[in-house]
Amino acid sequence: MARPKEFAEGDALERALDLFWQHGYQGIGLSELLRGMGIARQSLYDTFGSKRGLFIRAIQHYRDTRLASALALLERERSPTRNVKDVVRFFERLALDKRARGCLVANSLVELGSGDAELHALLRDTLGLLEAGLERALRRAQRAGELSRRRSPRALARALTNALVGMAVTGKLAPGRAAVEDVYAGTLAMLG
Repeated sequence: MARPKEFAEGDALERALDLFWQHGYQGIGLSELLRGMGIARQSLYDTFGSKRGLFIRAIQHYRDTRLASALALLERERSPTRNVKDVVRFFERLALDKRARGCLVANSLVELGSGDAELHALLRDTLGLLEAGLERALRRAQRAGELSRRRSPRALARALTNALVGMAVTGKLAPGRAAVEDVYAGTLAMLG
């Protein structure tokens, strides 16, 4: 008979997410990861399969929590342009986070490259969720007369996604509030 889990999986996953976000996948050893999560090696293997399996679950957890929060802002029943601006503000706060973690997805893409097709697809698709959410909001903004019909919602969503991820990555440099506010203002200028 299998032993019951002696840890809360969601809590351990949240701690793993934070550790990967702070140190990267390759930058944290298994012992440090286990200590930070407060679980035993066998528990990791039984629950997540491997360090790589844990990393995949952490990215999925990021999508289900942090990214889902940003996407929910885009879907609110109010001005679509205001919703997009609120998402820009969301990423500004990420850039100003004193932990200087940057963007988990961008960090992971840079660290891991395209050598692992499954991870690369997961990270690409995660950014794709943000881009698609922005594009839907921008299409609604056009229908509401808040965005010129001459603008391409798809092209603007791609540019905004790139700018938002870049803004979060800028946070790794801990550039100070004034610099991040400049990036924020420049990103908003894309909306016209």
